[in-house]
Amino acid sequence: MNLQENISRIKNVMGLISEQKTLSPELKKKVNQLITSEGNKVKQYYQQHYSKPETVAKFTKRSNIDQIKKYIPTIKFRVLSENGGRLGFVKKTEPGVINLNLNSLLIFGGNDVKQKGTLLYDRILHEMGHLIDFKMQDLGERTISSSSGYYNATDGKDNYVDSDVETFARIQRLREVLGLNPSADGNELIDFIKSKKLVFPNVKISNVNSPTGLSFTTIETTKGRLSELWKFYSPIRINGADVPDISALFGKFSSYRNDGSIFLNLDLIGKVNVSTKAAPNSPETN
Repeated sequence: MNLQENISRIKNVMGLISEQKTLSPELKKKVNQLITSEGNKVKQYYQQHYSKPETVAKFTKRSNIDQIKKYIPTIKFRVLSENGGRLGFVKKTEPGVINLNLNSLLIFGGNDVKQKGTLLYDRILHEMGHLIDFKMQDLGERTISSSSGYYNATDGKDNYVDSDVETFARIQRLREVLGLNPSADGNELIDFIKSKKLVFPNVKISNVNSPTGLSFTTIETTKGRLSELWKFYSPIRINGADVPDISALFGKFSSYRNDGSIFLNLDLIGKVNVSTKAAPNSPETN
């Protein structure tokens, strides 16, 4: 085995496919260690999630969930160096590979590298959710049973907020952050939100009982735009960090009311179950 083959073998064992950024050997090693460490944490999270009785009960065949649990450890990472801010993506035509953009996820200084908060872990969790979704589709499982929001998507950005494929990945993040049971309903969601360090925008918040949800009193409204609702929730912080997956999820399941308030329907979010929708129209999913 020559040197290049040996390097490729080592990368494959670590779950790293290729690197396109010019880095010193020492820096490459540090980057690989970071990605491998965070990737293993995410894999462990999903293995635990797909071992829960509530999750197992949602599958039509026990053999399918066994296939998912065998698939998760095989997922690999490809590191890229792109400009433009994209964090990462997967392709349905390239199963088992998560593309990660070093320029957006990591901070380089001299011969050292560090993470941008929990951004690397968060991105891997999101993209791995897409790959698991695709795998379930191949197995004939449905990943989301009901994910209808309030508005028909009107443009590219609204389509992204409304996407069922993105909703599946964002639900994984919501469950992971709040420690939700896979079958938590709207009432449980309110309890979890109140008990966690989830800081909403600086607005007045009140409970709504039917349907279960939260009402936010705000003076700025742009009716009928999912992307504007996503923007409304974007100041949300958990332990000081922003959570775009959750702000987009809340945007999809929110509506403007005649009194100028924004209503977050937690009943609808509670009905989004693990089951399968059609593949995304785009060959890449962010």
